[in-house]
Amino acid sequence: MTGISNKYGIHESVEWSAKEADLLHTTVGLKHEKELRKMIANIQVTVTELSRAEVEARRGKKLHAEELLTKINSDIELIEGYLLVAALIG
Repeated sequence: MTGISNKYGIHESVEWSAKEADLLHTTVGLKHEKELRKMIANIQVTVTELSRAEVEARRGKKLHAEELLTKINSDIELIEGYLLVAALIG
């Protein structure tokens, strides 16, 4: 894990707060802002689980951090698609 966020996701849990802020900022003024914000907030649950898995991985216990990261990035990509559609329909 590099610690450098990319446009479409994150590489580790500490990058989530910046990505979350970007996503939340994008929802401002959109028709379905409340629903989109709720979806973004739901990703936080998985990010918290990822953070715990990363700590355990550093302690030598192989857990499912990579699967969680993949799920989070998939969810982020889905949200970004919804944001695009919401922006296009007004």
